[in-house]
This record gives sequence, structure tokens and C-alpha cells, in this order.
Amino acid sequence: MSTSREALREYVFSLSIIDTHEHIPDEAVACADTLGFFNFFEHYVSSDLVSAGMPRASLEAMRNPDNGLSQEERWALMAPWWPHASTTAYGRAMIEYMHELFGADDIDGDSVAALSRRIVAARQPGWYHTVLRERAGIDKALVIRWPGQPVDVDRELFRAVPILDHYATPATRADLEALEKEAGHAVQTLDQLMAAQEALLDAFAAKGIVAVKIFLAYQRTLQFDRCSKAEAARAFDRVWLSQRLDLAFEDLKPLQDFMTRRLVGLAAERGLPVQIHTGLQEGNGNHLEHSRPTLLTDLFLDHPDARFVLFHAGYPWAGAVAALAKNFPNVYADLCWMPAVSPAFAARTLDEWIETIPANKIFAVGGDSNYAEGAHGHCNRARLIACDVLGAKMAQGYLSGTEAKWLAARILRENARELFRLD
Repeated sequence: MSTSREALREYVFSLSIIDTHEHIPDEAVACADTLGFFNFFEHYVSSDLVSAGMPRASLEAMRNPDNGLSQEERWALMAPWWPHASTTAYGRAMIEYMHELFGADDIDGDSVAALSRRIVAARQPGWYHTVLRERAGIDKALVIRWPGQPVDVDRELFRAVPILDHYATPATRADLEALEKEAGHAVQTLDQLMAAQEALLDAFAAKGIVAVKIFLAYQRTLQFDRCSKAEAARAFDRVWLSQRLDLAFEDLKPLQDFMTRRLVGLAAERGLPVQIHTGLQEGNGNHLEHSRPTLLTDLFLDHPDARFVLFHAGYPWAGAVAALAKNFPNVYADLCWMPAVSPAFAARTLDEWIETIPANKIFAVGGDSNYAEGAHGHCNRARLIACDVLGAKMAQGYLSGTEAKWLAARILRENARELFRLD
């Protein structure tokens, strides 16, 4: 490694980064874990195990904490499929952070029980500070809060980003009654639904949220058409009269489109960026075409005052994300999750984005993990990718050493600090 690259790597690993996307639960949840190693199969590696052929019933038994299975019995359920999943980037990431944080040299039937004991012993109060701040060098991580979850977080380490999609997606009267319970008042008209959505957003904003998240690509297309209030009201009335799930997507779409666009407008008025899931959905058996980032074009055109962050590089449509971010002043490009999906793809994409997108609109680090340990591993990967890509740009003469360091600080910290107002 050349001296200039060594200096760049040293600088990159000295940065206190801002992680733009995590699903990490409160520390008390992690500390209550008793499964150890098998607690890490809520997502990602579990999806590759299923993709490789592991029966879903075996997966559920393996990660069920209440069925009395021993560590060795749980391992036996996944053992036929682990060699195939262990070679994917998901599997490699898990192997890396199990080694770095828990000293695991091997993960197999002979070692898994001892590994689980080390994990459970380590997960004590203060563990998040150790893993995230001291080991991963994360200043702040933006953490998703699901519908119904409070947005109160440990502000030393986190900032909250709520998902408010449930105000766009009621499908039965029971769904509306659940929103009434959350809102504390009747939700029997579209105006009342709109008022409840706005009141909750304002309550969350008062508690310091830094963005809102649109997660709907897991359920429907990202094409949010222009829709009148009258059309949305007619759809709402049909939902109010529905006692069961008998309405088709075409019946519900006007309400969903109207309420999603309204959320974007409310967020823009409050200076809150809108993070949107685009591209690959976690899990198995999803409709990938639902999440194509170009489906959002009319939304960008109609809300020029909103700021949109397109997640996951739109994988596999990273070029489309680059084109959108280059074309629209209010669209930003985020590589979160991609270092865990494919470091090679993340590196190629970052290399292209540096050449196509203004430097203040790229976010290069977001672990998108359900675990602090996963965030540690994925964010370290993001640093390494930034080192490799920026180092190559220096070797090509595209960037000077000074420019490479400046750009590293932008994409790993400063862009997020500025957009999400983290001062």
C-alpha cells in the first residue's frame, strides 16, 4: 500500500461517522437475549439460508427461544445450509463481526454453544456504547421506529426516524379503529385521518426525529399518482364500511397515494427529509419491480421543496438512482445496506456515483441491521469500501490526496450531519 493510501486509510478510520440507517432495538432488548448466536437470524443470513433451500419451518424452530432446543440442536437445523449461505456477503459479514467482537475463529457445531455464551455475557448495559461508539466509531446512527413504537431513543448514540405508512394503508374499519386508539380521537372521515397523521408527526418532531421513512415498496408499487382529496375520501369511505379484507389494491390506491403525498408535504414543511426504501427488499419472495426508483419521478416533480433520500442504491438500479440524484436538486443517493449485500457492487456504485452525483448528495455508510453488532460489521465494511474506491481514484489521478480525504469526510459524515441537522 502506498504512503498516500495508508494516510487515506488512517484518516478514514479516524472519522467519527454518521450511520444513516439502522433497525437496532433498544439496548434492553438485546441485553434480554438468551439465544446468543441464533438471535442473529431475524434477517439477512436467514434469507440466504431460505434461498439456499432451508425449510422455513426449520428456520423458525432454530430461532424460536421458547422451544427448549439446545444450541447443538439449533445448529443441526441450519448445518446443511450454512456452507451455502456462508459464502454470500451476508454470511461473510456475520463471520467477520463474530470474529471481531466475540473472538470466533470457527462457527460450527463444536463451537456454537461457547460462542453463544460469550455473546450473552457481552450483552450487558453499556454494550451498545462499546460496540457502536468505541469499536465502530459511530457518532450517531439514524434508527427506524416502526408504527406504534415510541421515538424516544438514547440520543447519545441515536436519532429516530419513524415509519408513518400505517396512516396511508388502512384497509378495514379495524385498521381505522387501531388508528383511533393511537390518535386518541375518532378517525371516521378523511379529514380526521389527515389530522391524526399530522398530530402524530408534530408530536414526533417535538421529540427530535430527524426524518421520516416510506417503507411501502414491501407492500405495493412506489408509483404514487396524483390524486384528489375527493377521490381519497371516496376510498376512505369504502374502508370505513369494510369489515374484512375485501378491498382490492385498486380500491385502496387513491387513499394510499393521497396520504403518502400528504406526508411528504408535511415533512417538507417541517424541514424533515424523506427516506424511501428502493430496490431489493429483505426477505424472500418479494415483487422487486414495486421498488424501482424511477417510479418516484412524479413525486419528485410535484414536491420540489421536499428532500428525498433513496435507500439501498436502488439495487439493482444504482444507475437510475445516480441519474435521479444528478437530475433533481432534492434527491439524494444512499448506499446503506449495500456493503452487506455485496461489497463489490457497493464499490462499483460508489465509484460511479463520485463521477456522476455532486459530492454533497452521497451517503456511503448505513448498516441497516437489527443488531448493534451487525451495524459494527457493516459500517466497517463501508469504511473499507470508501478507502478502496477513493484510493483508486487517487491512483488514477482523478482525485488528489487532499480531495480524497475531503470527499471521505463528506460521504461518511458531513453530508448526513448537514441534511439531518445533527449539530
